[in-house]
Amino acid sequence: MEAAERKTDQKKKSFTWLYLSLIPISIVLSVLIWSFPNIVGIHSFSIPTPAMKGTILVGDRIRGGYDTTPIKNGDVVVFKVPRIEENNYGVFDKSQWVDNPISQKIDYIKRCVAISGDVLEIKNKNLFINARAVTPSETQLFRYIVVAKDEIRDKNLINLGLDQDDYQSLGRFDTHNPNYVYYFMYLSSAKWSEVKALPYVVSAKIDSTSYEPTVFPFSSYSSSWTGSNYGPLTIPKEGMKILINDSTVSLYGFTIQAYENQKNVKIDNGKLTIDGKEVTEYTFNQNYYFMMGDNRDNSLDSRYWGFVPADHIVGKGFFIWLSLDKYGSFIDKIRWKRFFKLIK
Repeated sequence: MEAAERKTDQKKKSFTWLYLSLIPISIVLSVLIWSFPNIVGIHSFSIPTPAMKGTILVGDRIRGGYDTTPIKNGDVVVFKVPRIEENNYGVFDKSQWVDNPISQKIDYIKRCVAISGDVLEIKNKNLFINARAVTPSETQLFRYIVVAKDEIRDKNLINLGLDQDDYQSLGRFDTHNPNYVYYFMYLSSAKWSEVKALPYVVSAKIDSTSYEPTVFPFSSYSSSWTGSNYGPLTIPKEGMKILINDSTVSLYGFTIQAYENQKNVKIDNGKLTIDGKEVTEYTFNQNYYFMMGDNRDNSLDSRYWGFVPADHIVGKGFFIWLSLDKYGSFIDKIRWKRFFKLIK
């Protein structure tokens, strides 16, 4: 065996030994973290959807702290999703819905884009907080319509670093170019540049169509709002006082009724009644937050179900302690590079 071959063989053996040695270490650490949350002081969550992809992947197991103060703009936050609809997702018979107490509601993880007192607005997918544009992060994803000359091979999609959560084939429907295949792809700006430069890609343009479901606050006042063009909306703050009229009831009536722990709240024709008494102004009892996924066009977030009350916050996302790729096989099933990665 020549020296170069011996060296290569030694490197392969070293890598194999390192890989195998990491397995029991990782298992032990994972068991410790999972088994003793009170000692470690953090809680474990599993990521089931690609709503935060770019930052957090499907199959990531993360740890989040119980510190709920202060939550800042840009923090990745674990919380109990407030509305009864999201807590009974997939149960189509409303008579079977269960309105669980806060501690038993479903955990979500999103990025806090606006804190209490902020004014949030989205214009053509661009986020503005207090009238200042928020620069998208490098990992933030948007939905693009990609047109290919023919069906893109699975191998090419894998080489692009895309899995089945990142794209959806819309098929062939171009009568002038019958071989063209259209796709939805959820891409970062860097990945978009890579995709549109491919020789078999005809075009890759951001999806600007508006066919989204009804958005929060579910009123005629916000009937023209979409996930891409939303607001302006002021996030309620503890001690913030509002005059009660048709517009404020449209924007905040649901929140007051659902989360302010008031007795017998009724809303009728722009009027607010609490415990049998009509009120002409209202002062909020707690802080609220507005959460959005980093995968902006593939996220069920505050745009669609509303504010997150302070008493629903669990804590900030801390680090990834295990990551399993549901599309991977054997060795590729475990994403080793994501072990103990801090969440930012």
